[in-house]
Amino acid sequence: MLANFSIFKKYAHVVLFVFYEIVALSLLINFNSKQKEIFLHSSSLFSGRLLQFSAQLGDYINLNQSNDELLTENARLLQELINVPRAALSDLDTTGRSFSVIPARVVNNSILTTRNFFTVDKGSKDSIRANMGVMTSDGVAGVVKQVSEHYATVLSLLHLDSRISASIEQQEYFGSISWDGQSFKRLSLSGIPKHVFLSKGLSIETNGYSTVFPKGIPIGQIDAYDISKNGVFYDISIEPFTDFAQIGHVYILKDNFADERLSIEVNE
Repeated sequence: MLANFSIFKKYAHVVLFVFYEIVALSLLINFNSKQKEIFLHSSSLFSGRLLQFSAQLGDYINLNQSNDELLTENARLLQELINVPRAALSDLDTTGRSFSVIPARVVNNSILTTRNFFTVDKGSKDSIRANMGVMTSDGVAGVVKQVSEHYATVLSLLHLDSRISASIEQQEYFGSISWDGQSFKRLSLSGIPKHVFLSKGLSIETNGYSTVFPKGIPIGQIDAYDISKNGVFYDISIEPFTDFAQIGHVYILKDNFADERLSIEVNE
């Protein structure tokens, strides 16, 4: 009690000064029309900006919620598209296969090293596990590498160890997509025989030969090609559809029959 009184006594002159200032300001505003007008204008301006900030903050919160809802809806539509039977959509051959699509946000990303990866905000609690394919709305982005309860790291296509089985659109010849560690706007496709017809601009897509991606997911388009040094295959440069410098949202693909397929292939 004595301590509180001592503090009050110490700062009494400050409290008294503030009190007199408030009284003086009140008298000045109430008995001076010009000052009152200025005060009302200033307070209206301040409150208006405060309300505007509050509205913008509310819009931002609502926008995040809307983005999440849109991402979930896009995942649902993408899942329906991927699982369309071959008879209905010939370039997405997933007959006898079923994929679930799980939307996720990218929370970390790298493109400047030779072993790039990105991190998403979904993990084992969301049924994510290693070796699941990851794509953006434009095309293939990478493959899940490691998983914790709430997060997963994804091996980007811009990684020296990355390998994706792929084929040229409407052709059965297949090869392997890799990256040479140079430009993040160029990938390489190897294993395509030199007698196969090629042209600049042809689309490259997944061929569905693994449990990672279904057939028909776009990867990129042919930017340049030439006969390799061995004279048997092409050296093909691919411009990826995914802009790895601006990945914000992705879709993780879960092959619902992966365990069944892998269980019989492991014995071969």
